[in-house]
Amino acid sequence: MSDSAAFHEVDEAVRKDELKEWWGRWGTWVVAGAVILVVAVTALVGWRQYDASRRAGASAAYSAALAQIAQDKPAALKAFEDQARNAPEPYRSLAALVAAQLREPLDAQVTALLAVAPTLNSAELADLANVIAAYKSIDSPRAEEMVAKLEPLAGPDRPFRLSVRELQGMLAVRKGDLKRARELWSEIAKDPQAPQAAAQRASAMLNFYGPAEAK
Repeated sequence: MSDSAAFHEVDEAVRKDELKEWWGRWGTWVVAGAVILVVAVTALVGWRQYDASRRAGASAAYSAALAQIAQDKPAALKAFEDQARNAPEPYRSLAALVAAQLREPLDAQVTALLAVAPTLNSAELADLANVIAAYKSIDSPRAEEMVAKLEPLAGPDRPFRLSVRELQGMLAVRKGDLKRARELWSEIAKDPQAPQAAAQRASAMLNFYGPAEAK
C-alpha cells in the first residue's frame, strides 16, 4: 500500500470518528429541529385551509343574512348580530354595519351607527358608518351637527367626499341657502371622478333649482 493510500484511509477513519462524535452530540437536536419544522409547515398549511374554510363559511352566512332581510327582518338582524360577534374580518365589521341599520326606530339606527363606527376594522368603514348616520339624520334636529362633523371627510383624497358634499347640499336646502346648495351641486357635477349616479343627482338638482351663480 502506498503512503498516499495509507494517509487517505487514516483520514477517512478520522472523519468517520469525528462524524460519529458530532452526531452523538448533536444528532438528537437535528432530528428534533427537523420534526419541529415538519410540524410547523403542517400546522401552517392546516391553518390556511381552516382559515379559508372559515372565511368561505362567513361569506355564505353573510350573503344568506342579506337575502333574509326582505323576508324576515328580525331574523336577519339576529344573524348579523351573531356574525358581528363571531365572524372573521371583514365580515365581522360588515355585519355590525348592517345590523346597526336594521334597528328600529330611525334614531336607534343613528345611535347604533355612531357607536359601531370606532369598532370597525378599517378607517374607510368607520367613515362610511358616520356618513350613513348623517344621511339618516338629515331631517332631524341633529342634521347640522351631524353634517358638520363630516367636514374632515370632504378633503380631495377622501373616499366619501362627494357624499359629504351631497349632505351639505341637502342641509343648505333645508336652511334656505340655495346659493350654497347650487355651488355644492355644481362641484359634484363637474368632478371627473364623481360616480355617474352622484353626478346625475347633482345635475337634476341644478335643473330643478337653477344653475349656480357665476362668480
